[in-house]
Parts: sequence; structure tokens; C-alpha cells
Amino acid sequence: MKFWTRRPAIAAPAALSAGRAGIVSSVWPALGRRRPRDGRIGGIAAKMSVLLVAVVLAGAAGIPVSASVPVSASAPGWSVTPSPNPVSPTGQLNWVSCPAANSCVAVGTYVKSSGAGVTLAERWDGSTWRIQPVPSPPGAAWSALLGVSCVSPSACEAVGATVSRSRAWRVLAERWNGTRWQIQPAPSSGSSYLVGVSCTSPTACTAVGGSAPGTPGKALAERWDGSSWRVQPAPSPAGAFLAGVACASPSACTAVGGSDAGTLAEQWNGTTWTTQAAANPPQGGGFLNGVTCLSS
Repeated sequence: MKFWTRRPAIAAPAALSAGRAGIVSSVWPALGRRRPRDGRIGGIAAKMSVLLVAVVLAGAAGIPVSASVPVSASAPGWSVTPSPNPVSPTGQLNWVSCPAANSCVAVGTYVKSSGAGVTLAERWDGSTWRIQPVPSPPGAAWSALLGVSCVSPSACEAVGATVSRSRAWRVLAERWNGTRWQIQPAPSSGSSYLVGVSCTSPTACTAVGGSAPGTPGKALAERWDGSSWRVQPAPSPAGAFLAGVACASPSACTAVGGSDAGTLAEQWNGTTWTTQAAANPPQGGGFLNGVTCLSS
């Protein structure tokens, strides 16, 4: 059993087709293990959030470990909130955003009986979690939503990855308009994908990520302006990957992650991304997985 303190590693398509995409998977990193130098999939961290998928609590509650198990904060402590699984019980929720106490959206992935990995979205209405229909790119071998940001119950942006049958990695972006999810055209910088997203309005979102496994590490930042996604030039030291982002306004964002040199922090001022000095543990090898900003 593992209690998530880092974002789970995303199973490779082969592992997913073997049915290991539930909340316990042998491909997820052990606690305290240094993030692999090639970055990305093998060591992307699980972040704690208002919605927490916790294996320890699931086991204590007698819930099968193949089920997705949101944990909500309510006095006097944490409680397990039942959530549905797809027909194939391989649901994995990766991230959540709550624009109100009675409105949350969580995103992730699951494996169909055919072996294909597809996107997953669930919505909390204050009393019940329900699965939402969400499209996956047609013909893809595997797709996953890794991050989501909602500015209102009717405006959410989700980002992630899609992998073709030829193993080409591409960015995936989808938008919730209050009625349905729709795939958005989004550019990929080579073989790459997005992990985190932060929106300050329906027309202003910033997403971050990096290059795919097996390729040289390179940070990726993209911006949604209400009509299209565009890649933003961002500093990228050797082995760079950006895992989390927070925007206090459209012109004030901070993104964090890591590189071969250790922790990585970058700031957006409305015009350019610049690298910020970030502390490392004495032994080095640090990696920052998430960030939140209350002001610029």
C-alpha cells in the first residue's frame, strides 16, 4: 500500500492494457525515490488536493484497491467519498478543481476492455460523484487527462497526453462548457505533453509540461487566450520538466518542476518566462511538483 504524496507515474500503454491503471500500480514510484533523470512519466509526482485518492484510506474502509477513491475534507477530519468507476474498474483520477464547495471536477484515465487507455472525467454536485462523457482522440492507443482548472461550474480546462499506436506523444487539451467536454486543437513541441493547468478566466489559461519519455528533457508552456492554444517560449535547462503552475492573474504565473540540476521555478510576467532561483535539498536532486499563489 502507498499513500500518495506525489503525482502517480502514468502507466505506459502496455501496462495500462495489462490492467494496472487502478490506484495501485507497480509502475508508480516508491516514496522517497529520486525522480529519474529522463524526467516525466516515471517520476511525475502525485499532488495532495482537496480531492485526494488515498490507497491507505481505501484499504482501511474495505474499498477494493481497483476503485478510484476520492477523499474529501469535512469536520472533524477526512472521509472517504464514494465515486463511480467506469465499466472496466481501472479508473485513476489524477487531479481535481473545485470552483465552489458543491462543484468539483476530477480528471484521469481508465482502460477499456479492448486495452485502450481513454480519458475519464467525474463531477461532484455537492452530494454525489458522477462520470461525465468525455472524448478521447480517435484511434489513440492511450489518452489521459492529468490536470484540470475550473473558474466556474461551467468553465473548465483539462490537459494531458495522447499516444498514437506508433507511440507518438502529443498534447491533449479539452474544455468543459457546462454541457459537454470538447477536444481542443493544441500544439505539441515535438513529442510532448501537458501535466498542469491554471485558469484565471474562461479566456486565460496557462498549462505546463515537457517532452515525452525517451526524449531529451525540455520544458513546455502553453497559453489559452479564449480562441486558441499557443506555445510560449520558456527557459529549459538540461533535463527540464514543468509539473505544476499557478496563475494569480493572466500576467502573473509561477511554474515549478525540475531539471538535471535539481528544482526548477519559472515566472511569467505577461510578456516572458524567466527562471527564478529555487533552493535544493543539501543532497541535491530536488523536484517541485505543485505550486499555489494567492497574489502576484
